[in-house]
Amino acid sequence: MNITRAQGAKLLWIVTALWLIVMLASLYTGWLGGFFFDSTHAHVQGIDFFPVERAFLNFTAGRSQYDTFAIAYGPYATWFLYHPALALVLGPLLAPFKPWMAYAVWTTISFALMAASAWFILRRTQDPVRRALVALLMLGGFPVYIMLFVGNVQALLVLSITLVLVAVDAVREEGPTRLNQRLLLAGLLLSLFSKPAVFAMLPLLLMLHETRRATLKALVIYIAVSFLLIAIPGFNPVSMSWDQRILLATHPNLILQTMNVYTNGFQVTPAMQDNSVHWLAMIGLSGFRFQHIDVYSLPTFLDGLFHTLTPAALYRIPAILILVMSAVVWFVRTRAARLEAALLVLMASSLLVFLSYGLVWEYHYTGVFPLAALLLVRKHLIKLDWSIVVLSAIVWLPSLYFALSTQDASQLWVETLLRLDRVVPMLAIFCLLLVRAVQIASEGGLRPRPALGRDPAC
Repeated sequence: MNITRAQGAKLLWIVTALWLIVMLASLYTGWLGGFFFDSTHAHVQGIDFFPVERAFLNFTAGRSQYDTFAIAYGPYATWFLYHPALALVLGPLLAPFKPWMAYAVWTTISFALMAASAWFILRRTQDPVRRALVALLMLGGFPVYIMLFVGNVQALLVLSITLVLVAVDAVREEGPTRLNQRLLLAGLLLSLFSKPAVFAMLPLLLMLHETRRATLKALVIYIAVSFLLIAIPGFNPVSMSWDQRILLATHPNLILQTMNVYTNGFQVTPAMQDNSVHWLAMIGLSGFRFQHIDVYSLPTFLDGLFHTLTPAALYRIPAILILVMSAVVWFVRTRAARLEAALLVLMASSLLVFLSYGLVWEYHYTGVFPLAALLLVRKHLIKLDWSIVVLSAIVWLPSLYFALSTQDASQLWVETLLRLDRVVPMLAIFCLLLVRAVQIASEGGLRPRPALGRDPAC
């Protein structure tokens, strides 16, 4: 019996729908709990959502948004460390609900954000099978489940990465239309006002004349809003002086020693209640290592593999490679090759958090799905594209915790082995993207570029 492509797609949609029902129901029933340490041995459901609402309630009471543990909302919470604008936007939407109902509403919103991300990508192909695969990839992964379980705002970042990459891909095919510019602006702002993973993308986006205007607009909005939320006392009730902020920003070790909730017993000091802590923490805590079964970063993986604290300089290499490749892309001769190489470098940029940041949780790996999905909808996939899709499928699957759950989780070899099927595929994807970007840049040819702002047609 021959199954047509349309019939195969319909069957895949049915399988996807059934799996998503199981996954969402498991948030209540716990059916999938055995695949994760958190849902097996810890009581942390909603733990990353409750601090967002606590931040808003603190703000309405005249306290610092970052004084997370001064208020009781929900049974527990992680320290709120997002952009101060985030709670002011999300907080009022969820304030009318009791904590667990608010978590349920946020879970629905997060799933809708992931669905929107899938929609922006699948609409770029007419192939029914690939459309269904994109939906399954974006919505059904095990990292998606744990993201919904803990209530993290990661879905905002996934949508942000999706919008940026879709916009640049559309610019590559159609040119910088008004819609593409709006998508890029929206993607950048979503990230900047939640999890600023797009920082590493900004140099390249500013270099390309097709994306420069939208990027500059996003930066102006971001800087203006951020400054006001720091400078206006009503928005920043427990503020430091600018001299104190500059001192901390120029002494990251001081931040690491005095403003780290993992080492100071979750005490939020006055300096940690200033709105600038969002940026200060990024400066001082980015290299912090935490050997824990839930942490899936390259630094922690290599520390465990070699039983030593590996050099911090090693993890600056990926960011340096991104900057170098951004400069290379700017010198590519032909427009088509330049934008194709730029898209790949932007994809690689979005993965820096896994390779350079010390604290990476399993839900962060939802960030790789937009990359794989966007490659999947291309008309002509080369072997490298398929390799990235396959590696992303490994990340989509359950981690090795299910196979090792009977082992002593405190053993270093167990923690290290558990990271294997997350960290290694991500490192491989990063390398493949940059290798392909180099190939395309070479094929496009390099030449001295004209002055910024001028880009003759090629």
